[in-house]
Amino acid sequence: MLRVTGALTKILAWRSERLLLASWLAALALFVLALFVRLGLGPLHGANPALTFYPAILLAAVLFGWQQGLAVLALSVGIGSYLFVPPGRELLPVAWTIVGGFNIAIIAGLQHLAQELAAANERQRILFQELQHRVANTLQSVIGTFEVVRKRMDSSPAEAARLLESASARFNAAAEVHRRLNDPALFERGLDPILQDAVATAVDRATIHMRFAIEPLCLTFDQMSTITLLVIEAANNAQKHVFRHGRGSVLEVSLKSAERGRAVLSVRDDGPGLVMTPAAASDAGGLGLRILEGLARQIEGRLQLRFDRGTEIRVEFPLHAHAQSPLRAGAEGEFHRGRPE
Repeated sequence: MLRVTGALTKILAWRSERLLLASWLAALALFVLALFVRLGLGPLHGANPALTFYPAILLAAVLFGWQQGLAVLALSVGIGSYLFVPPGRELLPVAWTIVGGFNIAIIAGLQHLAQELAAANERQRILFQELQHRVANTLQSVIGTFEVVRKRMDSSPAEAARLLESASARFNAAAEVHRRLNDPALFERGLDPILQDAVATAVDRATIHMRFAIEPLCLTFDQMSTITLLVIEAANNAQKHVFRHGRGSVLEVSLKSAERGRAVLSVRDDGPGLVMTPAAASDAGGLGLRILEGLARQIEGRLQLRFDRGTEIRVEFPLHAHAQSPLRAGAEGEFHRGRPE
């Protein structure tokens, strides 16, 4: 049953990727085929004169869209009324129009619902992957911290205690951000402080210089949540492949408006760029990149990677007219060792 439901959802959610003209020509071809079949059947002796047109209407609506379905319906009613309506049944085309229009409306509604379900399923898949990746990286970080603490426990107890305290604060902050990420109240202070907290959960603010340039843009709650996850994932990759190995010490996060009602999110480190470790090279084409691409798709964005005196993860995405105005957003802030400069 689940397989049948999944297949039906995929069929209903499907949209032709061909050119618009091709879809209209295909819809016209369906009508012509239905017309020739109807002419070949001749008198139906009491059966519905539009019998062969309904499959063409339904197929056009399912395969090409409700507009093409309506066009086939209009042609069927117009030509069918002239050629096949018997005397005394002039109101029959009205019934064809009502029934055909109702079927098209049902198909359009099911397609819209199927698209929403497919999008929701994709969001859940990406979020689950991000969670798994995040947990794995957090555990690696914990192991690395414990290893350093073990080595310094005897020689420098105070330094070991400081490392444990710093790691504990960082992991608690990470848990708090993820716990509240689906709560709209999280963004009441604006996006800037949330992104600062999110980055602080991924990198060691005691050693990393963090710069923020966040414009107060009109964003939806879903966009703000996804942007936060993008920044967390990008900062985590920088920590894992650059900062942990001492290859850089600066992380820049910016969110700015662009032309034609779009915005650009950028997360950049000052690492070696294309000179990557084998693990980083593997991640560049693996799960980390797929998660970033999936998150970018959720805000209808396009992901770009740039390697020029560091690595920049850049996502350009559209702003929506129905988005809420920002409550408060920081303009430009710069933090080092957790203190504003």
